[in-house]
Amino acid sequence: MQRCKCDKMNKIIRLVNFGKPLRQYLPKYIFFTLLGIIFGLINFTMLIPILRILFGQESLIDAPATQPVFSFSVSYFADLFSFWVSSIIQKQGKLNALFAICILIVISIVIANIFRYLAVRVLMHLRLKVLENIRNELYSKLTNQSLSYYHKVQKGEMISTITNEVQEIENTVINSLQVWLKDPFIVVIYFAVLFYLSPSLTIFTILFLPLSGLIISYITKKLKRIGWFNQNLYGKIMSFTDESLTGIKIIQSYVAEKAMLERFKTLNNEFSLTSKKMFAKRELATPVSEVLGVLVVVGIVMYGGYLLLHGQSALDGSQFISYLLLYSQIIQPLKNISNTTTNIQRGILAAEKIFSVLDEPILINDAENALVKEHFTTGIEIKNLSFKYANKPVIKNISLQIPKGKIIALVGESGSGKSTLTDLLQRFYDPQEGGIFIDGVDIKQLKLSSLRKLVANVSQDAILFNDTVKNNIIFNDVDVNADKLLHAATVANARKFIDQMESGFDSMVGDRGMKLSGGQRQRITIARAIYKDAPILILDEATSALDTESERAVQDAINKAMENRTCLIIAHRLSTIMHADEIIVLKEGEIIERGNHESLLKQNGTYKRLVELQEIK
Repeated sequence: MQRCKCDKMNKIIRLVNFGKPLRQYLPKYIFFTLLGIIFGLINFTMLIPILRILFGQESLIDAPATQPVFSFSVSYFADLFSFWVSSIIQKQGKLNALFAICILIVISIVIANIFRYLAVRVLMHLRLKVLENIRNELYSKLTNQSLSYYHKVQKGEMISTITNEVQEIENTVINSLQVWLKDPFIVVIYFAVLFYLSPSLTIFTILFLPLSGLIISYITKKLKRIGWFNQNLYGKIMSFTDESLTGIKIIQSYVAEKAMLERFKTLNNEFSLTSKKMFAKRELATPVSEVLGVLVVVGIVMYGGYLLLHGQSALDGSQFISYLLLYSQIIQPLKNISNTTTNIQRGILAAEKIFSVLDEPILINDAENALVKEHFTTGIEIKNLSFKYANKPVIKNISLQIPKGKIIALVGESGSGKSTLTDLLQRFYDPQEGGIFIDGVDIKQLKLSSLRKLVANVSQDAILFNDTVKNNIIFNDVDVNADKLLHAATVANARKFIDQMESGFDSMVGDRGMKLSGGQRQRITIARAIYKDAPILILDEATSALDTESERAVQDAINKAMENRTCLIIAHRLSTIMHADEIIVLKEGEIIERGNHESLLKQNGTYKRLVELQEIK
């Protein structure tokens, strides 16, 4: 149990540490909060003389005959105030004394609220800093995470984490932080004043606190178990929605709207049922604390009234009323603390989800003293390369030489390891055995950024970002070279349609490039690869998803892009790689044939069969 509480506190501390340096916020917040509490407390202490004046008890104000000598104590300030009030009553009458006290209360309220406002502003800056840093850390981790991580998580879950879970942190932990940094001070200071007024009555009220704590603790334990399941369901809803929107054409084409809706309804209904249980227990804290608060007040009235009526109380009537009013100001902070104890469970669950992402190790990292390589001089060598994923062999003991300036084509059935081989070259994964060497240097010894700057990639899926044409081409280039941009667009056969767009290179391409045709999107990605000007070019079935006319335009752009570059081509349409320097035929992760187009036809093997099949079609 103790370990669980410590773990919870560690998560909260870790979240707060995202706002470092805390010295910019906490000292100022605590300072302003304490001043706000003190000036707020003054308002209630001044109720005693007001009540005495209204009840005709001004003579009961025991003021010293002369102004008290200064000392930093409660009694000094109390005597000074009594002396001041008595002096006004004697010289100007009780009505003027009443006006003076009221003016003092107004001034005190204004000052108290100024300090409260300043405290809230300080905490607001801390809140925004924490949330900003959490989102930055999450995005950085997700964009630097190795690709193998995305095989075991759903995209919807990641989106939910960086949006909803972070928002949950703000709604619970950060709001709770404000309660923890303010309300305990209110409770302690007010209880100290109450104890000063009547020790016996205050001790009586404290006896009720453990009971409420036990009840709230029981509710929070139940809430945590339900809340975790509820958040997992929410992530599944996000993932299912994302999949549905991405595959909307397939859903409508197969008239599967009703079937998909039923699946969504099942998830949504399960989420609603668990939400009802969670909210029911969470909201139970409010009426429970309300009832407990009323019981305590009733108990105080009965016990204090008994003492007062039997002459056993140190308080007179006006002091007792002020005591009750002062105690009433403690009830809300106590309720806030009890509600926070319940609400914080949702924040802890969100924090666990966030930290599970942040703490997930990144498998692909720079080696110690990694090398920076700016030039590609001799070639690529693949030595005895083997790779498996989830204990399933994908690449089996492949060795291959790719001299600089040569065009190498990879051919084979789906799942034969073609794309995996190019992924290994870019270190999206690391092999279990063997290695890949560029100019004789193991790519594991190169800085990742250095390695990937040597490689440009054009894939079957033309991935564009919701930005301008220009920014998609110059992607990640801070110092834009206008001539280089125009050259890349021209070589990629994209200049003509770009110039015809409403704003030319400054035109938005839309979400995932949906404002462009498939061929136009692909030519933009080719222009991006040409602009990068990397010496190694990977073409992963770059024309397989295009119509014949678009394929011609894109293939022409590809032929221009391959000039003076070392190219690794993955192709299903064998007509596009007939002029490759070497064609590698893969099957189940192994090289079964290799040679140029003519020599492979003479072997009368798998490659020839694939060529004949495509010619038949």
